[in-house]
Amino acid sequence: MASTAIGTRISALRRRRRMSQRELAEAAGVSVDIIRKLEQGQRTTARLETVAALAHALDVSPAELLRPHRGLVTGAEDGEVGAIRRAVLGVRAAAEEPPALPVLRRATAELWQLYWAGRYAQLARSLPERITQARALAREANESSAAYALLAELLQMTASLLAHLAHEDLAHLALAEAMRAAEASGDELLHAAHQATRSWVLSRQGLWAEAEQVAVETAATIEPTLSRAAPDQVAVWGELLRYGTTAVARSGRQSEAQTLLGMVTAAAARMGGDVPTKYLGLAFGPTVAAMKAVDVAIAADRPRQAIKLAERVEHPEVLPTAMHARYLLNVAWAYAADWRSQDAVDVLRRVEALAPEMMQHQTIARSIVGELLPRRNRQRLPGLVALADRMGVSG
Repeated sequence: MASTAIGTRISALRRRRRMSQRELAEAAGVSVDIIRKLEQGQRTTARLETVAALAHALDVSPAELLRPHRGLVTGAEDGEVGAIRRAVLGVRAAAEEPPALPVLRRATAELWQLYWAGRYAQLARSLPERITQARALAREANESSAAYALLAELLQMTASLLAHLAHEDLAHLALAEAMRAAEASGDELLHAAHQATRSWVLSRQGLWAEAEQVAVETAATIEPTLSRAAPDQVAVWGELLRYGTTAVARSGRQSEAQTLLGMVTAAAARMGGDVPTKYLGLAFGPTVAAMKAVDVAIAADRPRQAIKLAERVEHPEVLPTAMHARYLLNVAWAYAADWRSQDAVDVLRRVEALAPEMMQHQTIARSIVGELLPRRNRQRLPGLVALADRMGVSG
């Protein structure tokens, strides 16, 4: 059997470092049998924790093992990431006089809509000029505080986009700039919200301990009294704990993850519903907490429990499209792990219909398709081959 894409990359990186399969297994703390089966193509996917451990041992990012795509998969026109890099570094000259602050604030809200709709190409083309305009406004003393807050928000959005495009190191640079701007604005909650994004980017890199530290320590600095705190403070605190829960669960500490999940659930209940906040760009509340419970069950390798918990998520469509789609990918993963293969295919096709551009950037989507393709020997799985072709996944 031909080796898979992930197996080929593991083999090439291992040989480059002159490691045997056994030496890699010992360095990563995984079974040598897993490495052998991945390299031989007998397995096409591995748990995220396994991928992160292998990536660490091979001195690469998990993204380098899981997907060949970096940057925009579709819709690229003229060096979008390069333009973003220049804007983040502050070396991009403004094309014209910046708009008034209220105009730029409305434009930023429209950019968030693009982000949460998973329309990454259009967002990537729009961000550089808006970042440059916000920098220019921040230099004007009469409205510098509000302009710095807006600049911080734009850079946070940019970091999130860059993480999706597998430019995690540039995302961290954007976040460092965002946090400097947040400090200049004097808004403590804005700075904390950026730390939540930072924790998420670290988790995407498999840096679980670092992601946990950032999220939990920052949450402790803004911990609210739930009975009296303003909704924005509760939401940012809950969001930090949500990312902390992710890091702890992926580290394999399920009991601690459940404790943190309980705190996330308490924060969500205090919101009294799924309430939008100005710091997160999305609603925070019971639906977000219920989705996180599904993710924790998947991290614990309990797909049937995850499926049951998913049945309690009543209205995932109330959240932004990208978050809804990412949750559905978790559900598809659970179905695939439970060998409910056609259910997994059906959910994947729903995600594709919901956010086709975003789908191309989701590692988990490619992993699920790669896992399902060999099952065609025993199951018909209508719709899978066409989906794999559109995603560029071979099996």
